[in-house]
Amino acid sequence: MTENISAASIKNTSFNDYEWRNFNVLHVAANAIGAGICIFYFYHFEPTGYFPTFYDAFVIPVIVTISLIMIGMLYQYRWKKSLMVYIHILRKGQAAPLELQKKAQRQILNLPYISAGITLLMWGLASLLMTIFRMLAHPEKEAFSESMKHAVRILGGTVLAGLVTSAVILFTMETLCRKIRPYFFPEGGMVKTIGAYQLKLRIRMLITFFLTSILPLGLMALLSYNKTRMMAFMNPQEVLQSMLNLTMFLVVIGISASVVLSRQFAISIVDPIKDIEKAMTRVENGDLTASVLVRSNDELGAMTENFNKMIDVLRERSRIQKSLNMAMEVQQNLLPKSLPRIRGIDMAGACSYCDETGGDYFDIYVPDLSSPDRFSVVVGDVSDHGVSSALVMTTARALLRMRSSMSGSVAQVVSDVNRQLSRDVEDSGQFMTLFYGELDRASLQLRWVNAGHDPAILFDTHTGQFQELKGKGMALGIFDDADYVQSERGVLPGQALIIGTDGIWEMHNPEGEMFGRDRLKEIIRCYAESSADEIVHNIMNGLEQFRYPLEKEDDVTLVVIKIIHEQTGCAEQKKP
Repeated sequence: MTENISAASIKNTSFNDYEWRNFNVLHVAANAIGAGICIFYFYHFEPTGYFPTFYDAFVIPVIVTISLIMIGMLYQYRWKKSLMVYIHILRKGQAAPLELQKKAQRQILNLPYISAGITLLMWGLASLLMTIFRMLAHPEKEAFSESMKHAVRILGGTVLAGLVTSAVILFTMETLCRKIRPYFFPEGGMVKTIGAYQLKLRIRMLITFFLTSILPLGLMALLSYNKTRMMAFMNPQEVLQSMLNLTMFLVVIGISASVVLSRQFAISIVDPIKDIEKAMTRVENGDLTASVLVRSNDELGAMTENFNKMIDVLRERSRIQKSLNMAMEVQQNLLPKSLPRIRGIDMAGACSYCDETGGDYFDIYVPDLSSPDRFSVVVGDVSDHGVSSALVMTTARALLRMRSSMSGSVAQVVSDVNRQLSRDVEDSGQFMTLFYGELDRASLQLRWVNAGHDPAILFDTHTGQFQELKGKGMALGIFDDADYVQSERGVLPGQALIIGTDGIWEMHNPEGEMFGRDRLKEIIRCYAESSADEIVHNIMNGLEQFRYPLEKEDDVTLVVIKIIHEQTGCAEQKKP
């Protein structure tokens, strides 16, 4: 969206009087230049039989040309009447009708082309009238062929003046209109305005090149050819003097037109690029409020609108990124900041997301402080990853913590949580795999439910054997009446319980190989005598080295619980 310019800003500015006065002055000045060209041309190069005096050379072009120009300006005034009404309404601080606004928008875009087109048409009519008049009023002794030559030269001189005048009006008025067009498009959309003419940069460049290069060179070549032929039957000195005068005339007109048109053409390209460059510098410095006023509906206008849209996208992405960072901070705070400290138990956990937020999580807590030797361990994996998965994870965490604080078996806890979670996610299509277990340190009994999750691993450091703790149960959130079966077994000192998500063994390296469970078991075996925190650290580090330089494709969560000895104690808090 372009920079907003309200009706109040239009009411408080004097652009209406000032700019339209400039437009009128421009018309008068441009046509005066054209009339001056005609006067000079007729007085110096058609002095015999048609314009014998300066008075005749002045009066006839002025009467014919200025009369037609006035007719053209009158038509333009009628044509832009609704444009003036629209400006008048806005200057009074009132809301303009939508239809009037759209019409005024089309007219402010078409104004340079309409003005230049009408001017060229009036000059063309003037040239035809003077040419016809010259043919009808030729002297009696003058041959008809000579009258035709004079008429053609009159036509050429008048058309040349009309082309220069129209080009000056087109490019200069375009520059003036660029200053006020943003007032008509406070919400943008200039490039897509229906019914508006578009003068592409390539066409504008060709017009400038033709008027400043090809046309003067062509006239110079034609002049040289004609004057050379005239030397055969006229005084060479007079012919050379006439050729010199006409050459100087064409040089002055050509240089003047080149300076004016080239400058206006350069301004139409350089100024928008400078505006975009300034805005890009602001964006580079972190200012996403930067925008550029759209002043035309050509390629540069389209580029400016696209630049503003890009800034809007960057601003929205920045807002989303801030929201994601906040969500990530919230989710990270939901992970355990400290783990229960239970004598004879060494535990550690880690969670790494492939996005700012994810659906993996783990939790280790004492649900009932009256039973400090019994603690719960949870590892969950929500389908997909990102914000939606994080929301499901947050809901499941809250439900588990609340339900596990009440009486009931682990199967009953998971069943109740599944019933409520299914109602919350039934329309989203998401689900959650879960390993939920309770370990009683006093009895060395582990009870667990595996709800569609990959089996946990139990490693015995004495025998070097691995066992998988499987279980029957559907993932949470699919059917609210799903049944879950509790599994139970004893654990011994020297054994380690490893629970992870599929992001571990399904991770790929650049060669397309999966990390797999065998590599995981090898790391566990190598660092079996280390602390739980060191085992977690080495597994996570091994995963990073395995996938490098690829990006993570899935969340990774890992929990390691080691049974050290049979002593028990009260549940304290230990920072990881």
